[in-house]
Formats: sequence, C-alpha cells, structure tokens
Amino acid sequence: MTEYRPIQEEYEDRHHAITGYAFDAGSGPYDPDEPIDERRRRRWAFGEDRGVFDDNDLVACGTHIEFTARLRGEWLPVAGLSGVASPPERRHQGFVGELLEASLREYRERGWPIAALRPFEHDFYARYGWATGCRYQTATVDPAALSTVRSAAAGEFRRIEPEEYATLEPVFEGWLHGVNLATRRSADWWRDRVFQAHDTERFCYAWLRDGEPRGYLLYRVREDDDGRCLVVDEMASTDHEAYLNLLRFCHDHDSQVSTVELYGHDHDRLLDVVTDRDAIEVEVAAGKMVRIVDVPGALEAVPYPDVDDATLTIAVDDPHAPWNDATFAIEVAEGEASVATTDDEPAATVDIGTLSQLLVGYCSAERARRIGGLDVRSTAATDALAELFPEKEVFLPERF
Repeated sequence: MTEYRPIQEEYEDRHHAITGYAFDAGSGPYDPDEPIDERRRRRWAFGEDRGVFDDNDLVACGTHIEFTARLRGEWLPVAGLSGVASPPERRHQGFVGELLEASLREYRERGWPIAALRPFEHDFYARYGWATGCRYQTATVDPAALSTVRSAAAGEFRRIEPEEYATLEPVFEGWLHGVNLATRRSADWWRDRVFQAHDTERFCYAWLRDGEPRGYLLYRVREDDDGRCLVVDEMASTDHEAYLNLLRFCHDHDSQVSTVELYGHDHDRLLDVVTDRDAIEVEVAAGKMVRIVDVPGALEAVPYPDVDDATLTIAVDDPHAPWNDATFAIEVAEGEASVATTDDEPAATVDIGTLSQLLVGYCSAERARRIGGLDVRSTAATDALAELFPEKEVFLPERF
C-alpha cells in the first residue's frame, strides 16, 4: 500500500540521495556522510517536500513551491513542482505518476489553479496532461563580435550584492512588463536562488543612467573544453540603450572568455545589433511546462478581453484529474468568466494540456486546432476561442 505525504526529517538523507543521484548521476550515489554546504542547503530550503511511500520506503519525491505570477494582468498563485525523482531501483513502477496526480489534488485543495515545472523529458510529463507553456532562447556569440555594439547614452556600471536585490526589482518588472507568467520574487528567492546558481555564485552588475538602474545582468564563468564561457543567466533591461550597454559589458570580457552565452526570452534581437551575424547562434528551445489544476478555478481567475458577452461549451479531456474530465459551460460578461459543468453538447473538445496553453497565451486557438489538441465544431466556437484566448508573449523566468 502506497501513501502520499510530507517527507519527514527522518527521511531527509534518503530524499537527498534520490534527488542527488537523479540530477547528477555522474557523481554517483549520494554519500550521506558528506556534509552539505550552507549555500546549497539554502537553495534546497524553498518549498514543501512531498513523497510517495511504499511500506515506509520513499520511492518518489517532489517539492512544491508557491509562486506569484502574472497572467493577463492578474497576479495568481502558481504551483511550481520541482525535484521530481525516484531512486533507480524503483523506477518505471508508476510511483512518479502517482506523485503527480496526488500533487494536483493537493494544489486544488490549496486553491492553486495553475502549475508549472521544468521537465527532464517533455513526453513523460505530456502523458500526465502537462504542455509546453513558453520558449526560451540561448544566444552564443564570440565576444569580439560585440565590439560593434554602440550606445550614445551616458551611464555607469555598478556591482550589486545580494543584499541590494531591491535595486533590481524595478528593472526586472519593467523587463517583463506585459509578459504572461512573469513573477514576483521574495527577498529570500532573490538572495538564495537568483544570485546563487546550482554550484556557484552568480555575479551581478547593473547599468545606471542618471543614478537609476536601467538594466542588469547575472552571470558566472564556466570552464569549457575550448576555453572559458561567460554565462549570462539573466539579462534584464528596461529599454534598448540599457540592452546595448549590457552587451558592451559582455564584450569587455573578451580578454578573459572565448564565448558569451545569453539566456532569456528575447535574445533574437541580438541579430539586429551585431554586424557579424555569422558570429551568433540563437537556439530556441521549449521552456517550462504548464498545467491547469482546476478548470473552473483557472478560467474564472483571469480577466478576458473587452468583447461582447460570449458563451462557449467545451469538453475537456483530463484522465489524470477527474474533476476536470467533463463538459463546461463558459459564460463571459464584462471581462469575467463564470464556469460550470453541463450536460449540453460541446461546441469544442480540448485536452487539458492544450487548454493550459490557450490559457497562458502560448498558442492561438487556430494553432491549437492545427496541431491537433483542439477540435472545434462551429464557426461561432472558433471565433469565441480566438477572442477569449489571444496569443501572448509568455516567459516564466524562474529556475526550479
């Protein structure tokens, strides 16, 4: 008999052994006698640990982290599921799937309408109703190619310490203004997750104009086989001049690194400001996966475009959350939705992953229909879906 419950202190070593081996197999099984440094302990301190126990043996684990994220201009609680793992001797026995389904039940009880995770394998989580919710870009460039970047704006750089995180908050908010799934960060998150990478500290410099921060970057230096790489994990700017100056800061490391790597959602614009296009590679990859926890709760939590009153009946396919596996009548008036189950014939059928993508703005209704997750049976339903679920820029910036 299995049981889903919080991971008590007595299982802490077992928990660390499972996650340590799952995410760093090259280091071998976790050694419980090896001390955990304080920096890593602080990174692990976020969230609430849950496990599936088989006869008191911890066979699957995960951590629930509550975020506050913006969706369509509304700030909502979002469940971040992190550190999902199972020991190698207990894998492929259904324990992780059991953890995922039990986690959804808990999220629903806690009133968290939407959840997100960083997948180790997209197809695995897709089987449980999760779907890609955003994309990210990794731009790789020779620092010498940044020598042509010029800015006429006067300003200065200043190093920012973790205790000065509040200096960066206006820039962070301005950088992601209007972007769905942008987050609000706590002081602890800034200090122990943003300024700290998994295995090293990140350095931070801000570019100031007239004494006010307009951009910043958080970076580390990685030793690669072909030289050092300046890895910029977060590069935020409130305007184009700030962006150019941050690139200039990267160029000024040309005597120390052979490559600059920029991570984010907006680095394709690098192609517009660097003259040597051949020195740039921009890779686009699938980012965090998202999932609606509770259909009525999620659809009623967000505002809708200012359109005439709309009514839509959709059948949702969700075999892993039976409370979602139903037909819902959606009525929207004055920007607010009312959602209830119904026995009426649906005008559209959608799987829960695709509905999650529509809600966060990752794809339009037409694109969802073309890909195959959405089946629409009338022109009126097509028009209603297009109006109610417009495609928007989406980026969840946190690493968890």
